[in-house]
Amino acid sequence: MNKKSLDRKAAKQFILDNRAISKTDQEIYNELSQQYYDKKAIALLVTSTVTMENKKKYKIYNNGLIGLIGITVLFKIFIIVNLALVVNQVWYLLLAFLVPIFNIYFLYEIAKYNGSIYRILGIWVIGFSLQSINKVEGTNLIVNLILCILIAGLAFYLDRNMFPNYSPNNFKKDSNGEYILS
Repeated sequence: MNKKSLDRKAAKQFILDNRAISKTDQEIYNELSQQYYDKKAIALLVTSTVTMENKKKYKIYNNGLIGLIGITVLFKIFIIVNLALVVNQVWYLLLAFLVPIFNIYFLYEIAKYNGSIYRILGIWVIGFSLQSINKVEGTNLIVNLILCILIAGLAFYLDRNMFPNYSPNNFKKDSNGEYILS
């Protein structure tokens, strides 16, 4: 059988279909590694795809995370619109769409249950909150820190619980060099 480059969309659908018929992640990985070249990418894709049980179990928390990120998007748009009105420069309104672009990206990926994004979101939010400590004061600082703590906490919690085997740097291999997905 000729191997080809990983088609993420087809492979993800294959993972979902085979999990629906109760195949293990290891069986799915073994079948995909016969079709595609990049075994590490296959292992990452299998472990970063949420199971239906975990999707149902953590849906409320995931929706809460989406809501919190949505609030940050609205806050950023609100701040830019106020700035545009104060400065009386209409072109500042363009910033209302550019400033929250990362938040919108994270919102989109979290809504799709992309397992690789939760950890990145948590780290990004921690960095952002450390940066904002020096720039924001008073009530805005408290609100900002509370939002950051909630978002980072939920992101790390969901990363650990919805994707328990997702660990890009710590995959185990057997004697043949094949990844072991437990």
